[in-house]
Amino acid sequence: MEQIVKVKNKRGVRVIPGFALCFTVTLAMLGCFVWIPLASIFLSAGRLDFGEFIRVVTSPQVVSGYRVSLSCACAAALINTVFGLILAWVLVRYDFFGKRLMDGLIELPFALPTAVAGISLTFLYSDQGWIGALFRKAGISIAYTRIGITIAMIFVGIPFVVRSVQPVLEKLDGQYEEAAAMLGAGKIYTFFHVVFPEVFPALIAGFGLAFGRGLGEYGSVVFIAGNIPYETQIAPLLIMEKLEQYKYTDATAIALVLLLLSFMLLLAINSVQIFMQRFTGNSEAEGIGVIRKVVEEHGDASNPVVKYALILVSVLFLSVLLVLPLIVVAFNALRDGWTAYWQSATDVYTIKALGLTLLAALSAVAVNTVFGVFASYLLSKFYFRGRQVMAALIDIPFSISPVIAGLVFILTFGNIGWMGSFLKEHGIQIVFAVPGVILATIFVTFPFVFRELFPVMNACGKDEEEAAALMGAKGFTIFWRITFPHIKWALLYGVILCGARAMGEFGAVSVISGHLRGKTNTLPLHVEILYNEFHTTAAFAVSSLLVLMAVMILIARSLAEWKKKR
Repeated sequence: MEQIVKVKNKRGVRVIPGFALCFTVTLAMLGCFVWIPLASIFLSAGRLDFGEFIRVVTSPQVVSGYRVSLSCACAAALINTVFGLILAWVLVRYDFFGKRLMDGLIELPFALPTAVAGISLTFLYSDQGWIGALFRKAGISIAYTRIGITIAMIFVGIPFVVRSVQPVLEKLDGQYEEAAAMLGAGKIYTFFHVVFPEVFPALIAGFGLAFGRGLGEYGSVVFIAGNIPYETQIAPLLIMEKLEQYKYTDATAIALVLLLLSFMLLLAINSVQIFMQRFTGNSEAEGIGVIRKVVEEHGDASNPVVKYALILVSVLFLSVLLVLPLIVVAFNALRDGWTAYWQSATDVYTIKALGLTLLAALSAVAVNTVFGVFASYLLSKFYFRGRQVMAALIDIPFSISPVIAGLVFILTFGNIGWMGSFLKEHGIQIVFAVPGVILATIFVTFPFVFRELFPVMNACGKDEEEAAALMGAKGFTIFWRITFPHIKWALLYGVILCGARAMGEFGAVSVISGHLRGKTNTLPLHVEILYNEFHTTAAFAVSSLLVLMAVMILIARSLAEWKKKR
């Protein structure tokens, strides 16, 4: 049977049925939900006068916005690279009480809405806040400065580094470390000359993802930044400001530069990662040869002091960065008592916002699950020209600021969009309406299910599916009986993460919703309105609902992972 499969593959015959269906569905959904809206920003930019375009993007305020975004995102990504490596090392190499809880906390920024993170970090690091007051005594302000912006970007970026490095450490072959230990090398030297070269490409990937997320971050930054011109105005904040002033041309110009900048920087980082994978790292002979020369010069990192020091650093980092914001939310939500909390949580506008949040999240999960299954099956089971390009283009929403994601739908379906007049003639409203909220949520969560499924399908190969096809099995039977049992847990992870991200989306929905209370406001937008109206207790009460949903989602994911391991 294996020989038959090989012969078929050599002739270029597709043995597994379903290529046409998978290709059509994947291309259609990718075009409708990502490529076509994204093309609108280039179409809109093409209508700009070149001189006007240059004037907008080179104005001192805009240049300052780019500088603030780049500098803070870079600083946050570097810090996350250091602490992400420590966290991944502790989670993989050590066993200790609370390890499972720590591992679950890593993904809290994925599930926690950025608006909730923003107001809790602002409260925590303001001059009167629990941490900010301590630094204020030393003459250091954190909130409404670039330090605060960097902290918010660290918050949203840390999972990318940890989850990039952790799988590499788990799969790392320990024979080189054992050989070095047998030769007498200390653990510290072994780490930097044997282990670190192996994880360095993953660190570069994590840095790039954290950097891209920070560069486009809006929700968690908008509260703590303070929007001070030339000081704390980030580029996405400038785009929102232009949109609020109905200067769509200026917003498009700024967004285009930010978009191209994100693509170029991530392309450069990915190129460096590929280069390092191919051309760096000592060979086994070189590594052990060097170890022989410096055996006595380095201490041993395996002693309990080092172990518990690294665990302590990890616990302190996660406590300050992730746990304290949750405590802030709970403290402020209940500050005026249970009666005030219940009134805020059951307010009519809160209930309507919750309903829209769940509707948008369920719609995003449904659409992205269908796309994720078809796209991952297509790219893992079939080979065709442009396969790698398509896989890269699916990840576009990861590298785009949510504010730009909302803008592209305005430029597509709004009154100034190329489909605006057609929709208006037929009485269809997407922008500043529920359909726009749903589309924006689908866009920002588009790759989540695919990114969980594709590596698993790819690792499983296609031999079993080809054998079943040659025995006469139909396409759906092959998928349900052979492919699905291998991917069911990955599919569940993808659905959970997609739902969590969808419920917490703030930036894209903020642009396209119109902030119509009781109509287009989701829970994160409702939190923003309450906070801006100085209803602090109510804002934190509503935030607590989002926190509870985020925690429930993470618990569900942990239970699914535990079930899988059993």
